[in-house]
Amino acid sequence: MKKYSIFTLAIGLIASASLTSCGDASEEITSIPFGRILSPVNLTINNIGETNADIKWALSDGATSYNMQIFADDSLSYEMAGTPAKTISGITAEDLPITVDGLFFDTKYTVYIQSVNEDGVKDSKWNGAYFRTNTKQFLKNPKPVEIADRSVTLTWEVEDGYDVSTIVIGNITHTITPEEKEAGQAIIEGLTPETEYTAYMYYNGKQCGNRKFTTIADLEGAILVYPDDNLWKILEGTEEEPVVDGSVFALYGGSYDLNVNDNGETGAAKINKSITIKGIYPTDQPVINGRFELNDGASLTISQVVIDGSKNSTTDQIFNYKTAGADYGVLDIQNSTITGRADGKGLIYLNVKATVEAINITNSIIYGIECNGGDFIDSRAGLPKAITLSKSTFSNVAKGRDFIRVDDKSGDFAGQNGPVVTVDQCTLYNIGGNASNNRIFYVRFAGNDVTFTNNVVVGTKYKRGFANGTAIDLEPTLQNNYYYDCENLTSAGGSADATISWFDTEGTIDNPGFTNADKLDFTLNPNSAAYKGNAGDPRWIVAQ
Repeated sequence: MKKYSIFTLAIGLIASASLTSCGDASEEITSIPFGRILSPVNLTINNIGETNADIKWALSDGATSYNMQIFADDSLSYEMAGTPAKTISGITAEDLPITVDGLFFDTKYTVYIQSVNEDGVKDSKWNGAYFRTNTKQFLKNPKPVEIADRSVTLTWEVEDGYDVSTIVIGNITHTITPEEKEAGQAIIEGLTPETEYTAYMYYNGKQCGNRKFTTIADLEGAILVYPDDNLWKILEGTEEEPVVDGSVFALYGGSYDLNVNDNGETGAAKINKSITIKGIYPTDQPVINGRFELNDGASLTISQVVIDGSKNSTTDQIFNYKTAGADYGVLDIQNSTITGRADGKGLIYLNVKATVEAINITNSIIYGIECNGGDFIDSRAGLPKAITLSKSTFSNVAKGRDFIRVDDKSGDFAGQNGPVVTVDQCTLYNIGGNASNNRIFYVRFAGNDVTFTNNVVVGTKYKRGFANGTAIDLEPTLQNNYYYDCENLTSAGGSADATISWFDTEGTIDNPGFTNADKLDFTLNPNSAAYKGNAGDPRWIVAQ
């Protein structure tokens, strides 16, 4: 393989590798004009870097050598107007692939190849293909301390000859000042908290850096909590510092134990106000060891944290409503990970006569709560007006009991509509068990409305399938669901209960090919039907 450098270049710089095959060359290749050698075909450009690329093609019969011309920002029109960035003649088969270097980054190039015959046969027409050189990477990855809620500090390598000009983040264009150029650092403001961004840096209109980052939680008006603080006392408040409605507790990364007993076991924090608990850094989520008891109509938002109940002194649920006669606000769990004792009773328990405006679980992973003596989401005496599970993963939960249970207490809530239960874009793995006489939905509260759409379900062996008997008022909405190694969901299995209410007869049976389910990696095989159907927790649909 020979290596060639470009000596004559139009000014331009170079970005992410792309390759576009030739356009209107098919006629010249498929027909053989008398007296003319065939054009080269199957042009491929590999190993594309910031300033170089490897070029090769299929050899033409009768060709003794080849000519190459490379143009910057060409339209592949075959007019080949202007001055080529490089011309190379006399290329032989032994030279392939040719490495051409000396290119500019983030620049689109067109390479044209012509077959030559030294015995007097007319040279072929030119055949061409696009490629684009990679961007430079001057920008450094921002460190956690450089990312704030509404700003980011970006740093970069200062390199002679590259007078970087602008940084673009979303709809913000920041002109780099002379002082910032010299320091290799700029602060970009005007961002939105808890938002993913990509910062792009430019030199002469060419991209010379890009970095992704996510702004931290909104700290405006928040109460900052550090690992050395006693989170349990802060959440329950004191006479001197009582908790007030609307309080936002922003936690730095680290471990927080709730209500620890003499044996080092964790307990519950009693919540009686409407509050938010959230982690500050998405890449360093705080770990809260313990559980929560909700009282007096409180609402609770949990965001960007890990809740671990494996050290709890009791098997009680992670979230437990305690006050009867109350109208609770929303329990909103988002962007979090929750686990607990394997013998834990469940995740959420509502065993008092009370309403809950909504229970929402979004963009979260919940695992290892097998439900010993209770159901996973369990309402025995109350009315959760809405239960919505979306874009989340549930692994090895509800092994011995129902996944969602809402008993019929409609007589205690006259004039109120039944619960609206929605499970959408979720991944469910190993919920239910072979010996279980339970089901996914044990929703008996009159007037309920159940939807189950765009989900991936693997290893579910409920004897009573989705539901049985009078568990659902009407057949629910079922659409675009995918199943594998499941029983009694798409049709009756060997251990089916005769009282099963209905099946998802339109569901697709297909192996999603999880990467490593035992290690909570449910990335879908891109050839699976679930991947093509864009189903399950979106975090596992990784673009190829």
